[in-house]
Amino acid sequence: MLPPFTFANTPRLQLRPLVMQEARELLLVVMASRESLGRYMSWPREMVELDHARRFVKMGREQWLAGRTVRLGVFERESGALVGNVELDGVDSRRRQAELGYWVRSDREGNGYAGEAARSMLRYAFDTLRMHKVRADVAVGNSASARVLEKLGFTREGTLREDRPVGNVFVDHWRYGLLSREFR
Repeated sequence: MLPPFTFANTPRLQLRPLVMQEARELLLVVMASRESLGRYMSWPREMVELDHARRFVKMGREQWLAGRTVRLGVFERESGALVGNVELDGVDSRRRQAELGYWVRSDREGNGYAGEAARSMLRYAFDTLRMHKVRADVAVGNSASARVLEKLGFTREGTLREDRPVGNVFVDHWRYGLLSREFR
């Protein structure tokens, strides 16, 4: 099991694990954002029923207990609305590496929420988990996500050819990396 996520709420956001009662809200957010999220990732196209959202919530808890993933809902502090998700996946304590992932619902894009949530997760990765490196993969062409990573200090390390399927097509991904000493 991973240490509890110790975070300070940002001025605008609260990061916390989703609970099963929020599965319906998660499903509605993903369905409303399916077009924008589905351009670069397959899973939003696959979350079409409440049971799928429940599995997403349940898997987040199970993977945290297994020491592999920290998956947190991102909520607006003012409204309480679910605006996205941030996670640290593939936590490898031996190699001291993990992978950062995030998404923001389409009607809240452009507000800096992804960067704000990712920065909080990176603090946890480097300060609490003592990771040496955090990586992130971004579908080629997803310039908004690439900008988030670059603003956080990540370096583009290369291109992974036909790395992951989006729909029925394998697409290239940019690999980004951030070392603990580079995190500002």
